[in-house]
Formats: sequence, structure tokens, C-alpha cells
Amino acid sequence: MFYIEPHLPLNTSCIHKYHAPFGNKADTPSQRVQFILGTEDDDLEHIPHDLFTELDELSFRDGGATEWRETARWLKFEEDVEDGGERWSKPYVATLSLHSLFELRSCILNGTVMLDMRANSIEEIADMVIDSMVASGQLKEDLRDKVREAMLKKHHHQNERKLSNRIPLVRSIADIGKKHSDPLLLERNGPMVSPHSLPNNLDGNKAMERRPSKVGVDMNFMKKIPPGAEASNVLVGEVDFLEKPIIAFIRLSPAVLITGLTEVPVPTRFLFLLLGPRGKGPQYHEIGRSMATLMTDEIFHDVAYKAKDRTDLLSGIDEFLDQVTVLPPGEWDPTIRIEPPKNVPSQSKRKRPSHPNGNAPPAGELEKEDDHLAGPELQRTG
Repeated sequence: MFYIEPHLPLNTSCIHKYHAPFGNKADTPSQRVQFILGTEDDDLEHIPHDLFTELDELSFRDGGATEWRETARWLKFEEDVEDGGERWSKPYVATLSLHSLFELRSCILNGTVMLDMRANSIEEIADMVIDSMVASGQLKEDLRDKVREAMLKKHHHQNERKLSNRIPLVRSIADIGKKHSDPLLLERNGPMVSPHSLPNNLDGNKAMERRPSKVGVDMNFMKKIPPGAEASNVLVGEVDFLEKPIIAFIRLSPAVLITGLTEVPVPTRFLFLLLGPRGKGPQYHEIGRSMATLMTDEIFHDVAYKAKDRTDLLSGIDEFLDQVTVLPPGEWDPTIRIEPPKNVPSQSKRKRPSHPNGNAPPAGELEKEDDHLAGPELQRTG
């Protein structure tokens, strides 16, 4: 079973009004998010996991789309493919344009939202997404096959070129046979598919058969991925058969290991798809970066796992927008990348209810908060 949000007609006028009146009009985005995060689920499917996020974009040759090509990835901070696809950049703090965040909000507001979809393959996902788009009027029936073909294009990952130079062209039959039972990935990364992430129609042995081998996986990067992590795949691209963009946000339940979709062998939990007319590639790229960056934000990440409908996702975006600091143009150099902080600031204050009527918290609570936020040289000694 999965939940499909009713389609809303595409309308860009909403991007200037990001505080939509959800529920009680007096509720702030922060209060709505605190309510969402405070809800307890009886099942284990909505417990947040660490996320690896990957951005893939359609590449073209001779005027036609040939494959999805990985252009960026996130564990906590962004890394981009550089030098014509030869290497990864150092991790850096993602800087986003306010306009692309508003456009992303419009995408979630007007696009297809499918939560807790049960699917075992990218083909099943594509069919269910396209069915929903056609039923809602977001996509014309005669474009079904073209969208499906685009969604099912092969995925090319940055590490494949680097590793292909190391892999011998001829391998023994024994080596080929070993790839389905190689325990190395399990030893280094823990179980790649948790008991709660296995599709109902797969037993443990079949799941083992679907695990990819270490061939084609950057093991140095794999060490950085926490055990039990899941994937968020962001797919954006230009096509020549659409007159307006089509958008989908999907949460799978359970997460599914889809061979070839992700750079690292972890099960996919979220997919974000944006396909639109040619000529707006940079715009789609920035919307994709905004989606990926949101998935790495501690608060929105938890909202995405616990959201029950489109409104919850929009509340998460609104709360994120409330926390954003804008750097005025002309007063900083956007080509200079911001280094990640040595100590990532705690986001616990965003999860706690604010004090009513602007009253100050009790003195003891204030002292505890100060001690938590201050470094050892500034801790209260009494």
C-alpha cells in the first residue's frame, strides 16, 4: 500500500507565499514540525536512518538522452564531480539560492507525492509514478512510454571510470562466482539491508543474491557510510518531449536495494524526480541540489521519514526556510566554497517547543542550555 496525494494544478504563483495556512492558522512552521516529530509510530518503518543522497542528471549525445550521470553526492555536506568527471571535490557547505528553494516548494506543492510505496524494482516504481501522473492530469497518456524510457535509463556513477582502469578485462570463473557471496561489504558496512528493509516477497537468500559485489564500489568512501544507512536518489533532467515539468516525491516502504541506481550498495528510501523541457538544465540542477540539501538537514530529514502527507512535507520546507540566512549579492563571493565546521552546531533547539507568549525559560533550563551550547572553556562553573 502507498499513499497518493491528490494532484494540484501546476501554479508558480505560490512560490512567493511559502507560509501556507495548514491546520490552525496560528501554528508556525516550527510548531507544526515539532508536532510531526513528536508523533510516535506503532511500526518501525518511519524510524529515521542515516541517509546517503545522490544527484543524477540526464546526459545527452547526438541530441538524445543516453544515461543518468552522477553529478553530486551528500553524506552531510555536498561533494561535486569535477574536472570533467575525473574526481570528487572536497566536501563543502551547500549554498542555495532562495529562488531554487521556493521553486522546490512549488514542486512539492503541485507535483505527485507518493508515500509508503511498496515496490521491488525501478520498473515498478516508474509504472506506479506514471500511472499516478496520468490519472491526475500531470502527464498526457501518449507520453507514458517516453517518460518510462527516460526513468529507466542506465545510471553511470563517477567511481566507475576510476575503478574500470583497475579491473582486469579477464577474470576467472571463480572470481565471477564469488561476487554473489562476497562477505567483504557486510564486514565493512554492517547489514546492507535491515530486516525492516526487505520486501515481503524476498527471503534472506534472495536478498543476498541481489547484493552487489565490491567490484565497482569505492571501498574507501564506503567506510564513511554508517551501518544501516539508506539512500535518497534525486533525478533531474531535460527532455525534448515535455511542454511543462513533471515532478514526483516518493518514499518507499520498506526501503529497497535497487541494483545500479545508487553509487553505494544501500537500499533506497526516497526518490525525487524532475523532468522538464529543454533549455532549463541549470534551473533543474539547482532545484535538485536544494532537494538533496534538504534531505541532509537534520530536521527535514526526520520530517521526510515521519510525514503522513504532502502538508507535512511542506511544513518541513517552511521550517527550513524560517531557519535560512540569506547572503546579499555583491557582499560575498559565491564561487568560494564554505568549509564544513569542525563541530556541527546542534539542531536540538529546532525540535523543542518554543516558550509561550515569549516568556523566558526557567533559570535552571537556561543554564543547561548554555552549558550544552558552550565550549569547555565557557562552561558554567558556579
